[in-house]
Amino acid sequence: MPRVLLTIEYLGTRYAGWQRQDNALAVQEVVEDALAFVCKEPVVVHSSGRTDAGVHALGQRAHADIPYDIPDHGLILGINSRLPRDVRIRAVERVAPDFHARFSAKRKTYLYQIWNDPIANPFFDPTHAHVPRPLDAERMREAASALVGRHDFKSFSVPEPEVNSTVRTISAVEITEKRHRVQFRVTADGFIRYQVRRMAGILIEVGTGAQPVTAVADALEPNFAESRWTADARGLVLESVEYTERG
Repeated sequence: MPRVLLTIEYLGTRYAGWQRQDNALAVQEVVEDALAFVCKEPVVVHSSGRTDAGVHALGQRAHADIPYDIPDHGLILGINSRLPRDVRIRAVERVAPDFHARFSAKRKTYLYQIWNDPIANPFFDPTHAHVPRPLDAERMREAASALVGRHDFKSFSVPEPEVNSTVRTISAVEITEKRHRVQFRVTADGFIRYQVRRMAGILIEVGTGAQPVTAVADALEPNFAESRWTADARGLVLESVEYTERG
C-alpha cells in the first residue's frame, strides 16, 4: 500500500480549520472525500498539523496510504477534479511506510499578512488582516528579534494548549513592507495553538505605538500571564513544512 505525501493549498475562509468536524465543514473532509472517490474506498489523511478556522495554506503537508499504485500526475488530476475551487493538491511524492507528516516535520514557516491602509482592499481582504492605523515596521522588527531562539511561548497560547510542552525554537523572523502590505514571516521547529496570531497581534500593537518595543520580550517572561492580542485569522498562512528525510 503506497504512502504518499501531499502538498495542499487552500483558502481557509469558508472552512472550520483543517481537522474534520461533526458540525462544520473542514479541509480534511473535502480532501478525504476526493481521495475516497479516486481510490473507490475511504482514505484517511494525516496532516502536519491543524490550522484554525479561517486560516489559509500555501504548503500544508499531509500523508495518506492509498490502496493501490496510481501515477502521481494522475492522482493529482483525479483529486483536484473532485475538490472545491478553494482547495488544491499542488504536489504528490512517495514516502517511506514509517513517514508521518506531523512527527517527521522538522520546521514550519507561517506568514502573517497585513493590509495597512485606512481603507480596506476588497481584493486582499480574504487573506490579509486590515490595520487602518499606520504601522512602524522598524519598531516591529526590533520587537520581533526577541522571538528568535528557544523560549517558552505559553503566554502566546490558550490557557490549556493540550501539548506536553510550550517550549519551541524559532530560527528566523522577518518583517517586510511594500506599499500597503506588511508581512511577518516566522520559522520554527513547531508552533502551539494561536502562537503565530498572538505574536502577530502584539507586533501590530508595537507597530501602531500602542505597546512599547519591549512588549514581545516582556511577554516571554515567566510571570507574564497571557498575550491578549490575537490577530485576525484571515491574515495567517501556513507557508511551508520542511522534512529532512522522506523515505
